[in-house]
Amino acid sequence: MTKRKYIDLFAGCGGLSLGLEKAGFELALAVEKSDMAAETFFHNFVERIADQGEWRSFCSYSTSVEQQAKRKLVVRELSAVLECKRLLQDLRDEGIDLVAGGPPCQGFSLAGRRNPDDVRNKLPWQFLELVEAVQPKTVLIENVSGMSQDFRKHGKSSPFNDLRIALSETGSGYLVQPL
Repeated sequence: MTKRKYIDLFAGCGGLSLGLEKAGFELALAVEKSDMAAETFFHNFVERIADQGEWRSFCSYSTSVEQQAKRKLVVRELSAVLECKRLLQDLRDEGIDLVAGGPPCQGFSLAGRRNPDDVRNKLPWQFLELVEAVQPKTVLIENVSGMSQDFRKHGKSSPFNDLRIALSETGSGYLVQPL
């Protein structure tokens, strides 16, 4: 049986990837900007890290996004991956089954300041940009309940509805089922 291929965005240490792999998925690419979280991810899902100097070299900007992607983990912001059109085309040609991830939620969280202009609130849109470029069969976006609530004190609507509409219009369109 052929394993289904997935991309994990905002991968962190790999909690979502662990579940996906236990469900029979195979990692095609993970993207995580924190080198500390990425180190744990790499060690658990790619290969054991025996040499810290080699790891630091892998994470440095002297190692290109394409070189990192060959080892299935890009330690950069998602925007760096979006700039690599050849990599995106290669992923699309590979036939990705699932793009999954949990964009940072601090700007949406009910426990935070809920600033609609928080730069992190743009990350779900970058997530959709990658989905449009790669055109996976399925998309899974995990986030906090605050994403579906209006920014009332700022007079701005909930970003979730806009994201839902955009995803349904991405590529050939996705059926969005919010839970």
